[in-house]
Amino acid sequence: MAEPQGARMGGRRIQAYTAAGRMDGACPYCHRDLPEWPTRSQPCPHCGHEILVRTRPLDRERVLVTEAEAEAVELQWELSRERGGASPLRPLLDERELEAERASLCIRFGREPQPDDIAASLISHRAFEHMRRLELGSYRDVMLAKAALLDQQGRETEALAGYLGVCFLDLNGARNPPPPGPDGVAIRVAGVVTGFSPEQAFLAPSVVARCVHLVALLDQDEDEVRAGFTGYCERQYQSLRTPRRPHETWPPLGDAIFAGG
Repeated sequence: MAEPQGARMGGRRIQAYTAAGRMDGACPYCHRDLPEWPTRSQPCPHCGHEILVRTRPLDRERVLVTEAEAEAVELQWELSRERGGASPLRPLLDERELEAERASLCIRFGREPQPDDIAASLISHRAFEHMRRLELGSYRDVMLAKAALLDQQGRETEALAGYLGVCFLDLNGARNPPPPGPDGVAIRVAGVVTGFSPEQAFLAPSVVARCVHLVALLDQDEDEVRAGFTGYCERQYQSLRTPRRPHETWPPLGDAIFAGG
């Protein structure tokens, strides 16, 4: 039998956030238009049922809900808190470097740049410098700042790809070269040439939690996430020549994201 049109195939899923409530100013019970948008919970002037006003985690929109929908929204907020989804991760960037970048952009543009433009420019410069020096631990941190910036901007799909890319670097053991010895001579350690140490592979709980939250927000199944991860990280593999390719690092990451169901 042919699969119904629009049916979704795929692997494991996690519980997604749903678009509970109404945003059109109508009663969620009788669906009749209200004279004005309620500023707080109050009875419907048409049917008398108590209309509740809530903010839903799906998109942070204020909506009108029934009592049953209000309970569902609260359960979704509990899920969001468990997943670390209360707020995006903060881009960790040096304030002095940001100020220097701001001054540089002011000269280049002839105007005051926007804060996000300053952060994005600094991230781009630092990423290039760290990659050139094979400081891949620091490169990983800059990539995390980039993903967090996209997350703050509400660019969920790009932010998820960025966080997954950070997990890929973590599972390859991205690290910096050791500092020079007392004599100023570089210390030669196996793996320094590539900037990776697979035996030091790990997954950062805060990054995984944010991935889980965004996967739920985007309502993607495991096959969709794995395809996005593979496509994004294959480009990282081609440029960095990581010890492990995306398909080798997906199993532990997939379990970390989807094992909870």
